[in-house]
Amino acid sequence: MRTHATPAKLLIHDSGYRFSWKSLPSRAGDRVGRMQRYDWGYNDRPWRPVQVMQTRIGKYVLKRKLGTGASSVVWLAHDEFSGCDVAVKCYETGEATGLSGTARAQFLNETALVGRLRHPHIAAILDASIEEKNSYIVTEFVPGGCLDVFGQDATTLLPLAEVVEIGFKCAGALDYAYRNDVIHRDIKPANILRVEGSNVKIADFGAAFIRNAESTQIMDIGTPSYAAPEQAQGRSLTHHSDMFSLGVVLYELLARRRPFRGVDNNEVLRKLVSDDPEPLTRLRPDLPRSLADIVVRAMQKNPADRYLTWTDFALDLARAGGLSLYSQDIADSEKFTALKSCPLLADLGDSEIWEFVAIGKWSRAPAHHVVVREGETGNSMFLLASGEAKVTLSSRLLNLLSAGEWFGEQPYVHGRPVAHQASVQTTTDSVLVEFKREALENLGDRSKQRFTLALLRSLAERLSLSNVRISRMG
Repeated sequence: MRTHATPAKLLIHDSGYRFSWKSLPSRAGDRVGRMQRYDWGYNDRPWRPVQVMQTRIGKYVLKRKLGTGASSVVWLAHDEFSGCDVAVKCYETGEATGLSGTARAQFLNETALVGRLRHPHIAAILDASIEEKNSYIVTEFVPGGCLDVFGQDATTLLPLAEVVEIGFKCAGALDYAYRNDVIHRDIKPANILRVEGSNVKIADFGAAFIRNAESTQIMDIGTPSYAAPEQAQGRSLTHHSDMFSLGVVLYELLARRRPFRGVDNNEVLRKLVSDDPEPLTRLRPDLPRSLADIVVRAMQKNPADRYLTWTDFALDLARAGGLSLYSQDIADSEKFTALKSCPLLADLGDSEIWEFVAIGKWSRAPAHHVVVREGETGNSMFLLASGEAKVTLSSRLLNLLSAGEWFGEQPYVHGRPVAHQASVQTTTDSVLVEFKREALENLGDRSKQRFTLALLRSLAERLSLSNVRISRMG
């Protein structure tokens, strides 16, 4: 084996037309480590670089390529500081001029959102860096891939309930984004990542319109097949534009075909502006009419004819996907709406409500089901999400509970398992939620603080009512 020394690196090769790989250390101050392949032939031809593959960027070790876009490459990487896997989107740059045009606008959009959008159904933007030759965005890694595989010409249909749940969660995430002055502008299956089942996260805010942004906003951007008519016509955008795009995504997931198709982008844009799509019920006769009507309303040409708010859209989806009372599973949309209407959680935001959705153990119970029994030790707090129940002590009625009321708070208040002082039994078919004490204690600081304060107020009101009753008895 022979070696050739160069000013920057040591190159190793064998005789003949062979390739050798050697990890090349970064130069001092250089943020990028590289793996470089060189081609050497007979007659001592000069070394010629054939291919370059980065192995590190900043503090992130690149593991494998996840995908390639028009102006960027996305890598699975490992953050050596946190010990977590992340997704690193590397933007293409010139040798000296750096990012330019659309790529620069997209990069600046995402850098403006680092740490700004915190929602369980939005892929968190964690970090960003811009240099002359290396510009990148770091987001949380979502392992399940995107919804593209269930879209146009897919071989497998997602279960109907799962499509409804995906729509519901995306609606909540886009509502949250809009209330934080962000319009995504590029909602499509490729930008909806799947954790598992119906648990999804919206990604890629490079095309987003950010109200009151300091940087110049690029206007002519988006994907023709999913763009709203007003977006295609260059008119002003609101949350209704993302709503139209989400309607298109739901249509595609339900029908396995896009509603607006053409031989080129011009034909697609003409159709989405002027033509109605083929009715969903014709393509899917088994589809509930109520669900088809929701998708059609979301895709109305005139923004004013769509749902007034994201909440209206989400609630209609929840109703369309509602399960029978005796169904074994409880949809996440049903869980969210039940918690959202609970007075004790009224001060919590949507992302905090989703925390409670995740930690609760949900179940359906028939009438006369004993939830807790006096004298038995418990370590959980309960919510009566729907239905009615009675509280008794030694068979004597103490109180009646209705939907939205909590009970069994003593373990959380005392910070340890506590013997129940009374029994609670359902009097009608009900939905119950059990929250383990440890799960409540491990909530995020903001959620726990708001929940604890609301619980203290509730206990104070309950104590006040008890004092009034005692005084009347005297």
